Amino acid sequence: MKSFGLELKLLFADRATWGLLVVFVATLVYGLVNGAEAGARARDNAEAVQRDAFEWNRQVREVLERQSLDPRQVAGRPTSALLPPAPVPALAVGQSDLLPSVEQVSLWRLEKPSEGRAELENPSRLMAGRFDLAFVLVWLFPLFLLAAAYDLCAGDRESGTLRMALAQGASPRRWIALRALARGTPILALAVAATLFAGSSGTAPDAGQRGALAALVVLAYGLFWLAVAAVINGFARSAAAAAMAAGTIWVVFVLVVPTLLNVVVESLHPAPSRAELVAEARAAASDAEKRGNELISSFYRDHPELAPPGMQADMMSRMLAVQDEVGRAMEPVKERFDEAILAQQQVVDRWRFASPAIATHEALTELAGTGYWRHRAFREQVEAFKGAVHAYYSPKFHKRVPLTKADLPHFPRFEFAEEPASVWRARVLAGVAGILALALACGIWAATRLSPQKLSA
Repeated sequence: MKSFGLELKLLFADRATWGLLVVFVATLVYGLVNGAEAGARARDNAEAVQRDAFEWNRQVREVLERQSLDPRQVAGRPTSALLPPAPVPALAVGQSDLLPSVEQVSLWRLEKPSEGRAELENPSRLMAGRFDLAFVLVWLFPLFLLAAAYDLCAGDRESGTLRMALAQGASPRRWIALRALARGTPILALAVAATLFAGSSGTAPDAGQRGALAALVVLAYGLFWLAVAAVINGFARSAAAAAMAAGTIWVVFVLVVPTLLNVVVESLHPAPSRAELVAEARAAASDAEKRGNELISSFYRDHPELAPPGMQADMMSRMLAVQDEVGRAMEPVKERFDEAILAQQQVVDRWRFASPAIATHEALTELAGTGYWRHRAFREQVEAFKGAVHAYYSPKFHKRVPLTKADLPHFPRFEFAEEPASVWRARVLAGVAGILALALACGIWAATRLSPQKLSA
């Protein structure tokens, strides 16, 4: 422990260390602020949607207290399906700036493709992503660690002082391990503190637990990069060579491998373009419109119990029949799109440990509540809600059954059901275990290179 304390004193005696820490703190704060602002906007949007829904429900309730309503007056007004704000938005923006958190569900528009986000975003900003805390932790945190710990013994080997230290009987493995931990501790402590702060700022009941798990992810990720620094120093014979090797390894793991994995994923499971989805919808709608009268007649032949007196199909009935036909035509395209996206994510989950950066980013977005699986659950629940809206209002509409006060409790309402904690926790812990396994492998490799015989060679 004396060696550890001495190394810390030497570290803080260097002005460059203080400059490095100041810059790192600035990036952490900036990332936290950006994430908090994105979370605040999401909360404001959610509150606006909820206020609007509450006001509409109040108006409908007041009218039904006095009289009945034509189902078309209620079913035609969109119902908002809302994905609640992320549990820990300050941690990672993730996919929340790309995927819609609100879907407007109306009986007349069940089969139209999503219109996307309600707010406008700069396309170039969406493409580049946000400078949030996850960005700092995944991409910049390793650079700061390597800057502090790249020269564990390479410089001593170059100057010849390493032979003197080994001649005094010091254990090189223990010495390098303590040196790596001492140099990495300030950076690790700041990263973990920022992560815990992001968790404490969350509004969800389990935000604290998510923040603690995120800190564990960050700690494992940091240990991996310290182990990488130890491996580098087992080979490098000069500080310059160690610095070059550290930069190269960072580029490979953080930039090259994720990019290659993305190319492989898209090549193995190419998703139909959204333009194709829209084109299919328009073509199906055009064809269905041309056959509108035929479709409504066919519908009432298949469902005679819903046919109104005299079989007089009005414009709204025709719209419903056309919509059903559009839905059937679009289903294969939607299934291909969804299956391709799911297959892509499964490949990423399977190969995420090819780069600890991928595993760390997946774990952080999972804990923030802005990852793929939460958004997928939202889309699936919206589709189920669309089915509930159709199943409830369509029969009443076809039978011309008015809505009364007794129908109020049965109106379809969307409530998002979060995944069980055990499910997302298992995915995160698997990521932590994989990162720690990689760190251990690097540590073992470093130990084989840091023997006195090889260091003195």
